[in-house]
Amino acid sequence: MKDAAGIYQELYEEIRKMHNRLRWLGDHIHRADGQTSAKRSLLWSLHEEGSATVPQLAAERLVSRQIIQTQVNLLLTEGLVKFVPNPRHKRSKLLTLTSQGKALIEKMRQRETALLEQTGSPLTADEVEKTVTNLRALRTHLENNTPFPE
Repeated sequence: MKDAAGIYQELYEEIRKMHNRLRWLGDHIHRADGQTSAKRSLLWSLHEEGSATVPQLAAERLVSRQIIQTQVNLLLTEGLVKFVPNPRHKRSKLLTLTSQGKALIEKMRQRETALLEQTGSPLTADEVEKTVTNLRALRTHLENNTPFPE
């Protein structure tokens, strides 16, 4: 019988593998639009959560501002995002989606939905919902109880 530490280690390993698979899948299905999982992640955050600064996007991902800025520069060049004034900070502008970026997100969603419909799921909708709830609880716990400063 596995102890709690062993069960959590197994869970973390499955999450890591799932993350890798989703990253690969995202890179593959959005390649035709020249998009990567990293850029899709930023576009999705702006779509779901609204405008944000580069430091805010970096903090959410626990990576450096420079890493995010590299991706943002690509998105700016592609015309998918733009900077707008930030009423709370003169120098740190807000990043927002352009109409082209909004259209691309919708296209990406449609492509992802079609893939999900094509492949089906081994889980019921209730099982997926419970999984999301449990993963959210675990993430929140780790965010609130991490022994390392961010």
